[in-house]
Parts: sequence; C-alpha cells; structure tokens
Amino acid sequence: MIQVYVDGVLSYDSRLESYALAGLTVTTALNKGGTAEIVMPPGHPAYENYVSYRTIVEVYRDSVLLFRGRALYPADDFSNIRTVTCEGELCFFGDAVSRPYLYQDTPAAVFAAVLADYNSQVEAFKQFRLGDVTVTDPNDYIRLESESAESALDTINKLLSRCGGYIVFTTNAEGQRVVNWYAELGYRSGQTIDMDLNGNMLSFARSGANTSLATAIIPYGAKDDSTGKRVTIEIVNDGLDFIVDAEAEAIRGRITTTATWDDVTEPANLLRKAQQYLAERRQIITSLQLTALDLSLLDKSIDSYQVGDLIRVRSKSHGVDEDFRLTERTEDLVNPAGNQITLGKESASLTGADVAGDIQASTGL
Repeated sequence: MIQVYVDGVLSYDSRLESYALAGLTVTTALNKGGTAEIVMPPGHPAYENYVSYRTIVEVYRDSVLLFRGRALYPADDFSNIRTVTCEGELCFFGDAVSRPYLYQDTPAAVFAAVLADYNSQVEAFKQFRLGDVTVTDPNDYIRLESESAESALDTINKLLSRCGGYIVFTTNAEGQRVVNWYAELGYRSGQTIDMDLNGNMLSFARSGANTSLATAIIPYGAKDDSTGKRVTIEIVNDGLDFIVDAEAEAIRGRITTTATWDDVTEPANLLRKAQQYLAERRQIITSLQLTALDLSLLDKSIDSYQVGDLIRVRSKSHGVDEDFRLTERTEDLVNPAGNQITLGKESASLTGADVAGDIQASTGL
C-alpha cells in the first residue's frame, strides 16, 4: 500500500482508483536531501494543492515513511499532465543563514549550536528536534570557522566533511521530526546479492581512479595571531616542511599536494595529521557497478533493502565477497520494474589490484 499526504491530507492511495497517479518516483540517499516526483493527470483531487516551497509532502509504504520534503515548482505538458518535483527535508537547511562564526567545541556541541541557529530562523514545519549524536573526535574538540555568511546546509556539510557520519531523520513519540548525526549505521540486510546462490546479480563492472592522488604533502596548521604565519612541521621533521611516502613515490613518482588544518597548533600533531592524510591520498580507489534484483519484490518474507543498510555481495567469478552500504535508492512506486539502488563501498589500495574498503557501486533492481 502506497500513500501520499499533502500537508497532512491524503492525495494518493494505491487502493483507490480516484486517487490514481500517472507516476510516483522517490529517490533517497545518505547525507542528501533526496527527491520525489509526482505525476498527476488533469482532474486529480490534489492537482491544485501544491504550493511551491511551502507544501509538505510525505510518501508512505505500508505505513512506513519513505520520504518527507516539500514541493518545488510544478510542470505541465501538452496534455496538462502535471509533474511536481519535491526535495527532501535536509534541503530545508538551505533556507537559513549561518552568519560568520567560530565554533570550538565537541562535534555534538557544534552540531547542536548550528541546529539551534537554524531553528531560530525558520517556521515550525521546517524545524527539527536534536536527536542522538554519536560522532566524536579523537581530541573531543573541533574548530569550525567561516569569515563570511553561508547557508546552514553548507555548515552541516562542513561538519560531515570534517567528522564523517550520517544525517538521519526520525520521528519521536510526540510526532516531532528529529535530526540525528550517527557515526555508524549498523543494520545489516538479511538479503544478499549473490551471483552464484541467489542469481540476483545481473551485471558487474570494475574501474579504478583517484583524482586527488599524492605521494608527498606540505602541511600547514593554525595561523599565529601575532606573526600571521602558520604552524609547519620543520621543528619535528629534521628541518623539512614536507613528508614523502617513499613506497608510493617509488611506484608513481613525486606528486606533491598541500593541506591546511586551522585547528592544529602543535607541530607534532600537524605531522600526524599529514601522515594520515597522505596515507589516504596515495590510494587508488576501485569502483564496482552492479545491477541486481530485489527478491523482496517477489517474496514479502525476504528482507528488503533500505538506504543505510549493509548488504553482503558475493561473486566467485569476480573475486568479491564484501559488505556494501546502500547509499542511494530510486523507487518507482507505480512501476517497480524501474527501481534502482546505489551501494557504497570504496576499495583503496596502493596498486588498485585489491577489492577492500569502501566502494561506490550503482545497482538497479
């Protein structure tokens, strides 16, 4: 059973012919707003009910919320068939501004401050309660700064870039929307993609690249307020302001990059940061592209795929037996044959020959 509510009023029910839609597609993704596309014939009961940037749209499957967001501009074709594209609720954070700021605190405290600032600027229907924050920092301290104004969404994306983790929206017992920031998502789907056992893997492709490859780095830390100079590593690195990954350099040659950490004030800490950064940049990233069938569409007793799930992928002929994270899914709720998911896992290795780590994979089902 699929249902769509527009500002709390039922506008589609898959059991009712009078509410029939010409199309309904929902795309959900980790750390992205996601989209919904609603296609209505002329005369549909909700044809005139969508107000751009104001109407709240909720899509449910079997009473489980698949998508919550707001309507954007409608588009009509020659036959007056109307398509309303909606954006997910993470995009709401683009409606508020983070004025020039300096945050120096734990990730949880900074996130709470950004959320409070956002909530103070928007209407109630776009506000969120603070939920669980499990993201941490080794020093229990981060510095986040901007000398110019930016959207609250840009500030949140900076936090994600700095600390990692996943933004997840839930609903509390009082029916209020809650935003959580999780370090990890732990659910493992009971359904595997297994070319040999289930036969639900339909195609496979592998490629490797790294657009930010480096074998040497010149790191910079915080700026000294009195001299204007940044912290460097010479004092703890035999007078050199750079480090080299000798193993990677032997394979690929000298490729030098720079990086700046505004919150690092000690040369020894800066050196450790540079070593970690270089260890990541020397790797070749392997990507897998898969297409597969979601067997739960044929048998409801089989565990379905949800965004954020870990999914086991096996194929002896391709040398793959790994857990992949479902990072994106597109579902055609009127014609399920068009459904797609994206599995996220990047395989990082010095030579690019191994399949391990976190790979990006696009999967249709």
